[in-house]
Amino acid sequence: MFIMLDGPDGSGKSTIIETWKKYLTSQGNAIFDLKDYWKKTGHYPELSEIKSYDFIFSSEPTFADMGKVIRNELIKQGTAYPTKAIAEAYSIDRLILYTKILIPLLKEKKCIIQDRGVSTSLAFQTLGKNKLNFTEVTKLSGNDLALKYRPDHLILLKVSAKTIMKRIKSRTDKKDNAIFEKQKFQEMANKQFISPTYKKIFTKHGTKITYLNAETNLAIMNSEATKLLQTILK
Repeated sequence: MFIMLDGPDGSGKSTIIETWKKYLTSQGNAIFDLKDYWKKTGHYPELSEIKSYDFIFSSEPTFADMGKVIRNELIKQGTAYPTKAIAEAYSIDRLILYTKILIPLLKEKKCIIQDRGVSTSLAFQTLGKNKLNFTEVTKLSGNDLALKYRPDHLILLKVSAKTIMKRIKSRTDKKDNAIFEKQKFQEMANKQFISPTYKKIFTKHGTKITYLNAETNLAIMNSEATKLLQTILK
C-alpha cells in the first residue's frame, strides 16, 4: 500500500507523520525512516537495508542528490529560479526516488507512507505568475512515473491560510525559509488542493482522496489522523 500525505506548508503534516510513526511502532511494527537516514548520511540506503521493515516512511523533496539542491538553493527565500527549472528539478528528484526505492518496495508489497510528492508539484507549480499548467507538470518524466505508481490513498489536510501563517511564524525547530511560505500563496494552494481538475488527475488513476480537518487543535487532529490510518490499514 502507498499512502501520501499532503497539504499547505504549516498544515500539520510533520506532526501527523510523527504521530503515525509512534502509533505503528506501538503496534509492534518495524519502521524505517528515509528522511532520518538521508539527513544522517546524505545518500540513499541500499534496498537490502530496508526490505525487512514493515513500514517505510519517505518524504519529498529528498535530502540526497537533487533533493539537496532543491532545498538548499532552488526554493530558498530571495531566489528567483524559473518555475520550469524548479519543476524539472523536483521531477528528477522524484524519478530517482521512485526508481531506486519506491517502485522496488511496492513490488515487494511493502507499505510506504510519504510526506508530499507529485501531489505537491501539481498543486504548487500550477500557481503564481510563471505557473505551468497541469499537462506540463504531469508530462515531466518523474511526475509521469509517479502517477503510474500513484498512491492508493492521498490524504489532504484542510486548514485556513491564516492558521497556516500563524503556525509557520511560531515554529522554533523547523525554519524552512522556503519561497512557498507566503499567505497569498497558501490561499491559492488551498483552492488548488480541492479543485476538480486537481482531484481528477488522481482519481482517474485509482487514488482515493480523503480530506482531513487540520484546523482543529493538534491533539484532536492527531487523534483523527490515527483513526483514519487505522481504517485504511484494515
